[in-house]
Amino acid sequence: MTETPVPADRPAEPSLDQRHALHTAAARLEKEFGGVAPDAAIEQFLQTAYDRMADRATFDNFLPLLAERYTREWLQALAEAETSA
Repeated sequence: MTETPVPADRPAEPSLDQRHALHTAAARLEKEFGGVAPDAAIEQFLQTAYDRMADRATFDNFLPLLAERYTREWLQALAEAETSA
């Protein structure tokens, strides 16, 4: 995968590769944190994380990975909060 600059007229939707990566990330997170949050909430948070990063991105190659990592951190914090309550 080569780094390609994001065009100024970025499409509103992620590319096919990015959609696939986001779908795969959502499946991994749902499997890992199924009891912590509903699947729909995980998918929505993942998409929101992606959208926020995409707004400021210079390169978009790693956005799905970064969104997955951010979502995983959120879910880990949520799981810790539930166990300490």
